[in-house]
Amino acid sequence: MNKEVRDILLPLCRGKAPGDCISANPITKRPYTDIKHAFDTACRSAGITGLWWHDLRATFGTRLGEAGHGISTIMDLMGHRDPKTCLRYIRATDPAKRAAVAAASLGGGHKMDTRRLVAV
Repeated sequence: MNKEVRDILLPLCRGKAPGDCISANPITKRPYTDIKHAFDTACRSAGITGLWWHDLRATFGTRLGEAGHGISTIMDLMGHRDPKTCLRYIRATDPAKRAAVAAASLGGGHKMDTRRLVAV
């Protein structure tokens, strides 16, 4: 949890017991059970179309990867056990691809003479 989220949630948690909800559905007065419906409503209210809940997970995973965090850290933060599942959420972006190509450069070309390599 980052500082901004913590700063928003702490005041909402004051005076509540562990296990209490920080907000309830204003119509039913019961805890929310599925945030996906609220997400759809928020997108519709904001005039956002074509954004899905899992797009946020993909953005999170992609940004962690671009920042240089390893797959085990990303898996842990995203709650995945299987690297294959985690990799579905990490997208290769153009800046990341350019950085990878630049990192692969050996600074002035390679020194290996591939004409002299012999297949075995």
